[in-house]
Amino acid sequence: MPKLDDFFDEIDLARIRRVKELSEVKRSFARMTGGDVYGVASKAVVVLAYANWEGFYNECVRTYIRFLIEKGGKVRDNDWLLLVSAFHSDFESMRDRNHSLESRQKFVENLKSKIDCGYDAIDTTIVEARSNLDFARLSQNYALLSFDLSTMQRVRNRLDKELVGWRHAVAHGDSPDLTTMDVDEHIEFASSLLVLIADRFQYAMLSRV
Repeated sequence: MPKLDDFFDEIDLARIRRVKELSEVKRSFARMTGGDVYGVASKAVVVLAYANWEGFYNECVRTYIRFLIEKGGKVRDNDWLLLVSAFHSDFESMRDRNHSLESRQKFVENLKSKIDCGYDAIDTTIVEARSNLDFARLSQNYALLSFDLSTMQRVRNRLDKELVGWRHAVAHGDSPDLTTMDVDEHIEFASSLLVLIADRFQYAMLSRV
């Protein structure tokens, strides 16, 4: 049985580190935005806030999957939809071979053995952020992980418009209107999301013990 406290501590320490980084971003850029003619400081805040959101989520995914691996068991017994991740390489192989009859036959042949796979067969990248962790992507990942999405519903619009939308625009060379952006509020919002994510993953681990 995995030591639950160790995995909880790992997520807590990662969150604290991210919050400290966000606090430093706020301290460094808050006083610069007033005379930020080209919006450079505001854009930097947007990019760094999103980076911590995505980075922390991915850290939680990896910690959670390692917890499941240590706990053991078959994926299909408790996490049926996670088989999508376990079968990822097989799906890719079929696609690369144009879904030919031969590739489909091979998939079914492999299915007999892989249907009983353990958590070490999971490809974590399937439930990671992959550079665009908006509400739709989070919903998809939560579904595969069998997580309750209700705590994220109230932040849906702000997540998509501000944290992800602004960052997406900046990353693609656009200049979103950030004149009304409050650096402190933006950082606090990003920090609050880290708490929601940490709680979700830790609750999921606790429910397995």
